[in-house]
Amino acid sequence: MRKNLIRIIKIWIILNFFYISVGISSQIDISADKMEVFDSEGLVVFTGKVFGIKENFKIWCDKMYVYYGISSGGERQINKIVALGKVIMEKGKWKAYAGKAVYFRDQEKLILEETPKVWHDKNLIEGDIIIIYFKEDRSEILAKDQGRVRATVYIR
Repeated sequence: MRKNLIRIIKIWIILNFFYISVGISSQIDISADKMEVFDSEGLVVFTGKVFGIKENFKIWCDKMYVYYGISSGGERQINKIVALGKVIMEKGKWKAYAGKAVYFRDQEKLILEETPKVWHDKNLIEGDIIIIYFKEDRSEILAKDQGRVRATVYIR
């Protein structure tokens, strides 16, 4: 019983640090069929029908890995988040699909792979890899081998 209570407290602390460390000032809710904490590895794994919501940002996936480390001040902070399997992200008029999404907190960079597609309203971009650089307010759409990138733009 005491072991379970300690584990629940650890999980609560890690989740609180999760939303504080990624610069989120309000509540974030993550639900899944299963959650595992590997404190010695700095990892939390959410498995099965994962859903996260923070204000108007939503994410769905099959599995999510949240990697964290200890800052110089001794606090946990998120380093990287990996979402796998049928990843869907929505925020306002933006929507993205991919098989894999990786967010690097220190670089504020999101990499979408495995047939990624991003919509803004009806406008669509797709390629083999989509990289979004939030700090620089820019993105790259890349094709592998002899592939091509594609954009469908509706002009008003």
